[in-house]
Parts: sequence; C-alpha cells; structure tokens
Amino acid sequence: MADRQELIFEDEEEAPDVLEVAQLALEQKRFDLALELMEEHLADNPLDADAMNLCAVAASNEGDQFKAAALYRKALLIDPANGSAHHNYGVLLERQGDFAGAVRHFRRSLALQPDFPEAYINLGNALDELGQSEEAVDLYREAVRRLPENGDAYYNLGYVLNRMGRFEEALLNFDQVLAIQPADAPAWNGKGFALSGLRRFEEALAAYEQALRLDPDNGNYHYNRGLALAALRRRQEALTAFRRAVELTPDMAEAWLERINLEIELKLFVEAAEGLVHVQQLIPDSAEPLFYKGMLLSRQGRLDDALAMMDAALERDAGCLHALNNKGNLLLTLGRLEEAQACFDQLLAESPDYALAHYNRSCVFARQGRVKEAVAALRRALELDENFRRDAREDSDFDGIREESTFLRLLRRRTKGSH
Repeated sequence: MADRQELIFEDEEEAPDVLEVAQLALEQKRFDLALELMEEHLADNPLDADAMNLCAVAASNEGDQFKAAALYRKALLIDPANGSAHHNYGVLLERQGDFAGAVRHFRRSLALQPDFPEAYINLGNALDELGQSEEAVDLYREAVRRLPENGDAYYNLGYVLNRMGRFEEALLNFDQVLAIQPADAPAWNGKGFALSGLRRFEEALAAYEQALRLDPDNGNYHYNRGLALAALRRRQEALTAFRRAVELTPDMAEAWLERINLEIELKLFVEAAEGLVHVQQLIPDSAEPLFYKGMLLSRQGRLDDALAMMDAALERDAGCLHALNNKGNLLLTLGRLEEAQACFDQLLAESPDYALAHYNRSCVFARQGRVKEAVAALRRALELDENFRRDAREDSDFDGIREESTFLRLLRRRTKGSH
C-alpha cells in the first residue's frame, strides 16, 4: 500500500479507515489504487457491501465492466437497501445501453435516498433515452430545486427542452448554466441551438462562436455555426464552417450533406461530386446521397436525369419529403404543372407546415394564372418563413401575376411578429 502515501488527505492527523482511503483514491482518480485496496479488504471481509460498491466503481473506471456488474449484483444481494450501489449500478447499465435496467435501479436509489440530486439527473437521462422526456424534465427540475448550484441539471434540462422544441425554456436553462460556469462550451452550443430554434440567428452565431473560442476543434460546433450562417444566407462562410466540421469529424454525414448542398448552390460541381462519393460510403442505405445527386444534376441542367434520381430517392425512402418537394420543383420547371401540384399537395398532407412546399405550390398557381390560390399559398409560406418575401419579389414564376393588386399588397405587408 505504498501508493497510499501519494493521496492528499485534508487532515493528516486523522487515521482514516480503508474504505475512506479507497473513497479518497476514487475522488483523486487513482482507480488502480482503490481497486487494489478494496480487493485486499474483501479478501478478509467478503460480505462488506459498501466495499463491493467501491470496488465495482474502481473496476468500472479501470475498464472492467464485467467485474463491476458482478460486484454490484453481489453487493445488492447482501444489502438490497444500499442506495449508493443501486445508483452506481444504474450508471453502469446506462453506459451499457440498458436504460430500462438503469431506470429500475435509479428509482430504487431515490426511494432509499431521496436527497441525492445526481440520481434525479441520471434517472432523467435514462428516461429521456427511453422517450419519456416529459418525466425527464420533471426530474431535472427536481434536481435543480435540490441543488440549484449544479450546472449539470440545468444543462440536461436545456438539452431535452431543445430537442422537444421548447426553445424559450431551454434558453433560460443554458443561461443558468453559463451564470454558474461561464466557460462551459457545451452550454454555449446549447444556447446557440435554442436561439436558432427561435430564429434569432445572429445571436445564435455569437453563441456558437463563443463555444468555438473555448473548444475550437469541436466539429459539431463548426457544423452548428455553419447552419446559422446558412440561415443568414452567408453561404461562403457557411461552406467554410462545414468544410472545417468534416475535416475535424470525417464521419459526420450531416455536415458532409450541408457542405455538398452549398457547393451545389455555389456551382462548385466537382467538389460536390467528390463529396457525394464520400457520403455514399458513409450512409450507403440512405436516400440522402441520391437526393443530392439529383440536386447536382438539376443545377447542371440535366433535368430528366435529376427527376429520375429524385424518384430513386423516394423509392428508397418514401418519407423523404425534401425529395418529394424537389421532384415537384423539377416538374414545375419542366412545365408539368398538375404533376408538380400533386407533389406539393402530397407533401403538405404529410407535413402541413412545410413552408417551402407552400411557396412552391404558390408558384404553380401563379403559373396557372390562379391569382387567389397563389396569393393564399404564398401568404401561408410567409407566415411560416418571412424570408420567402424576398424570393417572391424576384421569382419569375410570379411574373404572370406580379401586377395583381392582391399580390402587390401581400409583398408590401409584413407578417405579424416580423421585423
């Protein structure tokens, strides 16, 4: 036990027992020493459940999950009311992907020791993984109530609220984290995501850039920054961000697809084609590479080939709504207006708030000279996304109704809540 002298004791005059020494070793991340101490102790005290619990924690941190699980099970057979062992076993099960098992042990832990805030957080995490996000939110809130200075509870609460689309609430929680830990890069990233969800893209961009100042080599932060830049139509900067994201995280298919999309928009066709080869290898069973191949063919003027590629994407995934939308666009460009409208109608039946489909449907009606329907569809598109106002002012599809009074009034009017 010579290594014991390397530990830092708060009170050198005390003579702590072996369990206290092992706990201190764990706190100071001397997992090998903690494991050695507890194995020696258990050789003489084979029914000491607390020692088994500490031994299991050390074994888990040393990478021996099989030994850790066996020790937790044995400890709980000896002492079923050991709340700490239930909690720690739950943590191990959660790491192994057994979220239902983790939930059982976290619930038992809280029944035995309800004043343990970390257990509320971990139970919330496991329930969230099982899709029980509302209950997870309640548990995170309880953890915050019991331990308001703990940034983890605020962070997890913000994270799940972001995923649920409750961005205003999420933003409040990330601000709480940052009040406690101003240099928390994940919290800045979470704040940026919430701001993006609220369409406050300039503020989101500032949050992502703060996250990157703290963690400049995080590919996910570069990706999110690229999304904010793209929303602000700063395409060249967005492309640079996506390229950096895939450089740092080569297997991030989402960043590759955003990069390819912008390369197509900026007519960097050779680069886009090279990216498509790579992303096809990353996600060979996805409809996305076929969709973007269709986009590339379309921008190259090969409309019939592009249409065939959109059909291939939809055959692979009938729920690929953006492929359906772009199929409609291609049909619109080819003058096959009724077929185009059928695409947009089908899309809106499945996703009524798909703003681009409302806009494209308006284009069909305008081309057909159906002014009333065109204006109504465009009005709905603008309610969902004000940016379409600028597009409508320049889009040649509206040339046939451009002088109509209802169309002119709609373009002059700004939707409620816009600036």
